[in-house]
Amino acid sequence: MPADNLTDCRLDGALLKPGSDLRTAASQHPFGPTPNFIFSCHLLRFQYSIMTNSEIFQHAQSLSEQLSTAVQAASLAGKIIADGYDQTHAIDAKGVGDLVSEIDRRADRAMTDFLTAESDALIISEELNPEVDSVPDECWIVDPLDASSAFLMRAGKEYPSVLIAKREQGQTVCGVVHFPLTNEWFYAIAGQGAWKDGTALEVPTEEMALCEAWVEMNQYGDSSLETAAFSTMRQRLRSSDGARLVTSNVPHAGVAMRIAESNSALAAAVHDNRPDDIKQGPWDIAAPVLILTEAGGAAMTLEGESVDPFAGQPFVVSRSQSLAEAVLVCGCELRTAGRAV
Repeated sequence: MPADNLTDCRLDGALLKPGSDLRTAASQHPFGPTPNFIFSCHLLRFQYSIMTNSEIFQHAQSLSEQLSTAVQAASLAGKIIADGYDQTHAIDAKGVGDLVSEIDRRADRAMTDFLTAESDALIISEELNPEVDSVPDECWIVDPLDASSAFLMRAGKEYPSVLIAKREQGQTVCGVVHFPLTNEWFYAIAGQGAWKDGTALEVPTEEMALCEAWVEMNQYGDSSLETAAFSTMRQRLRSSDGARLVTSNVPHAGVAMRIAESNSALAAAVHDNRPDDIKQGPWDIAAPVLILTEAGGAAMTLEGESVDPFAGQPFVVSRSQSLAEAVLVCGCELRTAGRAV
């Protein structure tokens, strides 16, 4: 149902309007943001914030032709993923805990075929075209199904996503992250901002201290590949000087979007990576990092530098520069360790 056809409603005495922000709605609750109220808000979030895909297409087209192309490509993969959910699939393993199926490959084919017809730019995609001799000046970077393992293990509809970014002259110029099972759209254009479902996406400006934050650790499925830097950081973050909560959920690059929308205390994520055995490829990095940073968040390597999607380095994504720096300070031993792996 289109958002503009919805009407206001009340939930436990709090007014909910189409597109209502959960934090605003919670503040209006007569007894404060009770657990039942917050849970009910999350159940209603889909109905009260979503735009139809045709409205997303129109909004993307109004912003840029390249963004429009990216959104259309993502929608093709999204349909394949949505149609394939809750079905049995033959599962292949690219490594320990790194799963893939025919859904990944079909989604990749749909996207690359569309992009080939629409653009002359090189296409780098996780399943069909992952190898490049050198980093091109212009390219599309495609992950047809991020969180494949979560999709195949049915860990939750909020994890699988489609990622696509356009790169020009060493910079990501636009990016899209589409969650097809919840029909959420995040997208950004470099220098122009970020949006979720047609509404400007902005990270809250109020600072969050590390001791208040929930930090997610995105680890290798194969423990033998874990870097010393990542191991040190996880240990130090789970100390009295660290974060309030540290978890290792199912791996998904889309975690940056959950940080950006700030509907929970999830405020940072640390992604392990190494150049000799890539976990976070350019297809996992380019679009989420652009969207998060355009929304006001931060992304940096463990050396405090900008994240290069092609470098294969561990990195941090966060609500703010200061929180990202606090994560790095907490794990200060890892700078030497990070160079050693």
